[in-house]
Amino acid sequence: MPANNTKVVITGAGAVSPYGAGAAALWDGILAGRGCMHTVPELEALPMVKTKVAATVPEMDFSYIPRRDRRSMSRMALYAYAAAQEALRHAGYESAPQGLGFFMGSTLNSISVWMQITSHCHGGHLELVKTSDFLQIMNHSPLATVSQALKINGPCVGASDACATGLMNAGLAYMAVKTGFVKQALCGGTEEYHPMFSACFDIMQATSHNFNDRPAEACRPFDKDRTGLVASEGCGLLFVESEESAKARGAEILAEIIGFASNTETENMAYPSAETLRECMQAALADAGIQPEEVDLLNAHATGTVIGDIAETQAAAAVFGPGVKINSLKGHLGHTMGASGSLETVACLETLRRGVIPPTQNLHAPDERCARLEYVRQTEESPVKIILKNSFAIGGNNCSLILRRPQ
Repeated sequence: MPANNTKVVITGAGAVSPYGAGAAALWDGILAGRGCMHTVPELEALPMVKTKVAATVPEMDFSYIPRRDRRSMSRMALYAYAAAQEALRHAGYESAPQGLGFFMGSTLNSISVWMQITSHCHGGHLELVKTSDFLQIMNHSPLATVSQALKINGPCVGASDACATGLMNAGLAYMAVKTGFVKQALCGGTEEYHPMFSACFDIMQATSHNFNDRPAEACRPFDKDRTGLVASEGCGLLFVESEESAKARGAEILAEIIGFASNTETENMAYPSAETLRECMQAALADAGIQPEEVDLLNAHATGTVIGDIAETQAAAAVFGPGVKINSLKGHLGHTMGASGSLETVACLETLRRGVIPPTQNLHAPDERCARLEYVRQTEESPVKIILKNSFAIGGNNCSLILRRPQ
């Protein structure tokens, strides 16, 4: 990162999650420890798939979106529209400002629409495939359709890095603002659930399957009884801009982004090594110009997979020592895939603002193979100043973002 004095701040946030629409609903659900995971009939009908649990967004009314825009939107694009509109308004805008950048992606495009198109093709009914169907399955479909609907006319970039997508796009927006490529940007990730997500992770032996009869307890980051992740969905978006821009228009600053780093695991497609994760976090600290002991909370990626949680905690211990507080929000939300990094960052903003650290849901007895750290197991009131947020992806994409409470 070229050295300069530009400070990058967050002035807006928007969310759609299994707790419903809005950043407030996300935080309220997390703080209350409400369970949002449930059994999925399609998975129950597949005896070869061990996991039967997922977390999904409650039914929402999107009829307020003009039909000309809505007809080209997949479900994940609808989530993104709602989150983008909330983030814009939170930042003080009723419409997108001139030249706004947009950095957003997803793990995949809409599986449900793809399957519908495939069914028409196999059935010999290509005439049933509509132009709007194709517009819903482009790799950058949510980015394109939302930018068209909200008239976002700056550079639009859709990084897709599997489970690191949301945080990677936040990091790209941070760098774009810091280097002057854009003055303001929306950034994050979006995802829609399909049972194929659960089935594919099940094939990789990475899903939770021993609490199918107790869905609320299925995702258990760091816990000795965890067996894997619970697939989920949603969208988290941040409005970022230069501090100069925010102050010039009198916007409330929610947090400052002070560091970002990304690297790639080259030894294993499915699991990161502790060494690579350590290097990623250390690079983020170096970018921020701070020491490990200045970090008050590590908001971990921690999906509840056996190997992944061990590697991340070992890396954290190597960087911070045993005294760092660590939590994961996936016990609450499940794994929202491409949305996870940015959606969980929206919740981290509230931790900074309120000085309240949510616990890791369903963490009853930490796995002895995980490093000895200060696992947050009940709600704590603490004057948190700096949070390091991690996201790690299948395919080896890792990133760490560091937030600081406004000074």
